Amino acid sequence: MLLTFAFLFTLIGASALPSEGSPALPPGCYNPLPKGQLTGRVSTIHIKSGGKRRTFLLSIPPEYHSDTPAAAVLSYHGGGRTAEDQLKLDQLTNPEFNSAAIVIYPQGIDETWQGVPGATTDDIRFTSDILDHVQDQYCIDPARISATGKSDGGGFCNLLACDPGLSSRIAAFAPVSGAFYIDSRPCRPKTVEFPCHPSRADVPFLEFHGGKDTVISYQGGSRKKECLPAIPHFIRQWASLDGLETDNTTTRVSQNTVLYTFGQGSKAGLVEHVYDSAIGHDWPSTVPNVDNKKRGHHVASFNATPMILDFFAKHPLSLGEPPERRVETSKTLVSSGAEEEKLYRQRVLKRVMSYI
Repeated sequence: MLLTFAFLFTLIGASALPSEGSPALPPGCYNPLPKGQLTGRVSTIHIKSGGKRRTFLLSIPPEYHSDTPAAAVLSYHGGGRTAEDQLKLDQLTNPEFNSAAIVIYPQGIDETWQGVPGATTDDIRFTSDILDHVQDQYCIDPARISATGKSDGGGFCNLLACDPGLSSRIAAFAPVSGAFYIDSRPCRPKTVEFPCHPSRADVPFLEFHGGKDTVISYQGGSRKKECLPAIPHFIRQWASLDGLETDNTTTRVSQNTVLYTFGQGSKAGLVEHVYDSAIGHDWPSTVPNVDNKKRGHHVASFNATPMILDFFAKHPLSLGEPPERRVETSKTLVSSGAEEEKLYRQRVLKRVMSYI
């Protein structure tokens, strides 16, 4: 089953190759890999951003070819951790999950990210500079750049999704145990609103959270003199931002895990939330990792990584495609009527069961 997701990402990446008479390939295509870089390996890249020397890890997948635009995933580490830690944690470079997408692991200054109280670095610019660099050097599909992250890195994913510039360059977002700090006092977790100004009205957003998270509470609250929203309220805000009803479809993934899906018709599944009542501040995995090996923690009943890759694959960025075409190509997701709703629920259940 794990190989299914690698095949899906490979197939979608390959489909981006233009046919005869179509627009030219992205600017980084046909470039040879820089000296010392190999497919299936990880390299450390240094760039200048905002007058500072910044670094990131770059994983070139085994199936990368310089004439075939590849998907790319940005993955941001949690507070107090490093890019290397995140690479080991998220398993996005595991070929059983992903053999075709480039993965980028930025390193935060002081091991944190813009948006965390006290952080002063411009990581929005850093991310933009990273994308400029990799899109110039490597064959990357501009419609298939996505972002994920853990804890502070997950909170930074939300800043990227809300940024007018980068929300037009990054297709989809999937924070895990996100720390969504909001400068609001007094802190009212169930009503606090976060500032958000994306450049489009259809930002795909998937969030994972554990009910036993004692670091970034599912119920929200005051932390570091700022306010964390209650996660259900936060997700409903994203549904509203995307023009969706706040009603949702619920699908039980396991005894302790529920998938909440927002949207209908062409926007079905545009916003999703996975809640596991039994796990803590962890990257959900059915095998041991640095998160779930801690005392009092345990493996999850599902794997977040293939679920994230699947979500990214389903939500490419529309690059000048007319709205009519977008609706036509995705209208089969769900239609009105009880029978279609039943079929849709069955498809969702079949999909989520494959992550166990």
